[in-house]
Amino acid sequence: MKHPKLALLISAVLFASTSAHASDDNKATVDQVGNDNSVKITQQVNSESNEATVSQTGNLNKAEVTQADTSNTKAFITQVGNENEGAISQHNSTATALATIVTEGSSNKANIVQKYYNAQSAAAAVNQVGDSNTATITQENADGASSTINQLGDGDTAEINNYVSDFADATINQSVGAGNNAYIEQDNSDGAEATISQAGAGNTGSIFQQTDTLTDDASEDTVAVIDQSGDNNSADIVQTGLSNDAAVMQMGNGNEAFVTQSNLNNMADVDQTGDSGWATVMQSGVNAGATIAQSDFNQTATVTQSGDGQMAFVTQSNANNTATVTQSDMSNLATVNQAGNGDMATVVQTGISNEAVVEQTEYSGSNTVSNTVSVYQTGNENYAGAKTGYNANSTITITQTGNNNTVTDNINAINFYGTGFGAGVWGSDNTVNVTQTGNDNTAYAEGATNGSMVDIVQIGSLNEAIGESWDGSTNDLDISQTGTEHFADVFISGSTNVIAVTQTDMGNNSSVNTFGNGNSVTINQGAVMMP
Repeated sequence: MKHPKLALLISAVLFASTSAHASDDNKATVDQVGNDNSVKITQQVNSESNEATVSQTGNLNKAEVTQADTSNTKAFITQVGNENEGAISQHNSTATALATIVTEGSSNKANIVQKYYNAQSAAAAVNQVGDSNTATITQENADGASSTINQLGDGDTAEINNYVSDFADATINQSVGAGNNAYIEQDNSDGAEATISQAGAGNTGSIFQQTDTLTDDASEDTVAVIDQSGDNNSADIVQTGLSNDAAVMQMGNGNEAFVTQSNLNNMADVDQTGDSGWATVMQSGVNAGATIAQSDFNQTATVTQSGDGQMAFVTQSNANNTATVTQSDMSNLATVNQAGNGDMATVVQTGISNEAVVEQTEYSGSNTVSNTVSVYQTGNENYAGAKTGYNANSTITITQTGNNNTVTDNINAINFYGTGFGAGVWGSDNTVNVTQTGNDNTAYAEGATNGSMVDIVQIGSLNEAIGESWDGSTNDLDISQTGTEHFADVFISGSTNVIAVTQTDMGNNSSVNTFGNGNSVTINQGAVMMP
């Protein structure tokens, strides 16, 4: 009868000392069933109350435990399967450290390293069930830190590096799917939390935390979470500030998400439930919040926030929409909702307490196509609202420079799009341009059905202009006011109407109402004296 070759190598090296606690209460237990297994256990110097347990069942397994100059440390390695390798190394003065490796399957690898002064119950654990998985945990001088890797799929790779991050918590969960990659690095980030969960296949997740916090305090609240349940997604979170919160959830396929937080108390939330989406959040200010929700197909969203107290909300559905929000200074609010096809929205806010609302919507089962909205605000307390819907090629451009400017609904207007919205556009080939420069300006503009164009330009103070061109086609409306205390009100219903109102100087008042076909109204008030 042939017996399987059994290679058993156990090395336990215990160094004696005259110290009262020198090399006492150490325990080593090895249980091997299979072929070509190798175990090496080393517990040495003042290794008080150490315990190392290795159990291997299978072929070509290797396990190595090294505990040096440590107290109250425990190391457990359990391997069931083929070609597994497990290594635990706990070095100088890693008091109360705990490391656990559990593998089941074939070709799995697990590596845990805890170095130097990992006191206050530092812990690391690796659990592997599946084939060809690789896991690595390194905790260096991270007192009270906890790192855990759970792998249930095949061909997954996970790595956690914790460097001088006391009470930091890092967890990687890889289940069901195959070929996932996850990486977490915590550097000088006391109390930071990072979690990557991958239930799909072919996903890549990366979290980097470097808050430069060395307070030895578990109450620090920098948090990063990546949840990938779809396939072939990529997510990266970088946090170099303190007390930031970032979450990326990818349920669709082929999405990419990037979050960067480099200051204090920022929040970023990215949800991608569609396919082939692209989301980017960059926060370099303080107390900012950004939310991006993408569904359906091929959405792109970028939010850039600097300054204090910025808020941005982007929601995209249907397909091929693009949204860009840029906020600087402080206390700005931007909301972008895109439910059409091929829509583009750009919001730039560089003042204080600006608010912009953009909605590109879908009506009556028809998809909006290729609408473009651009909002530029510079100054204080500006508000801009814009909506597009129905169908194709509509363009809204709103530019505000100054204080207390608004583009909103008006009590004297029809307000088809609802309360709080200025601008408008309904139909195809419509263009609305609103430009305000000065103080206390108010503009409401709307272009409806086909071929309408609304252009409102106000320069000065205390100006108010209402537009409206709806329920017709080929309408053209132009209001230009320069000076102070102007008022213009225009209403058009029908087709082929052309109205132009120009008011220069001060104290002018104009009101135009047309209903029917072929009407043309031109009003010029005041004069500009040429040199």
